[in-house]
Amino acid sequence: MLTKRYGGHPILRDGLVAGLIGAGSVAVWFLLVDIFSGKPLFTPAVIGSAAFFGLRDPVELVVSMQPVLLYSVVHIFAFAVVGIIASTMLAETERDPHLSWLLVEFFVVLEFGFYAVVALLFTPLLAALAWVNVAVGNLIAAVTMGYYLWRVRPGLRHALLEQLMGHEAPEATQPRGE
Repeated sequence: MLTKRYGGHPILRDGLVAGLIGAGSVAVWFLLVDIFSGKPLFTPAVIGSAAFFGLRDPVELVVSMQPVLLYSVVHIFAFAVVGIIASTMLAETERDPHLSWLLVEFFVVLEFGFYAVVALLFTPLLAALAWVNVAVGNLIAAVTMGYYLWRVRPGLRHALLEQLMGHEAPEATQPRGE
């Protein structure tokens, strides 16, 4: 199913590209936040150190590349999985626009699930990671991934417009450059 093509767009490729875009946009966001706060790579170092080495007090943190790289691998993998799931759901929504509510539910469950996991696993570190920065990072990832998937799936735009308008929408055009 992951290699199945809908409207000429393979689900797996679209999902992986969307996931890499999301992971990259979050990484750039936190790199900028960390640089402007005077602590480059602090965010991936603190999360990687907590997840892989049991760090519980961010005051003890010494930024090193090992936890940053380990966290980065997990970060990219997680975004790739989310991208593939989103791409699969979008492909199904193209076929049946009435499933579009699943996209909203997926986003809500994903966001609340993420915050619940962070709260449960990293409670002592929450003071070091500003929630607003995490929320902005997640929003940036959702927008960049969504924009990419929206651009590569003109059939989805057509199907959703048709559902919103309640009748046949004009044919979708191919995005520029394709």
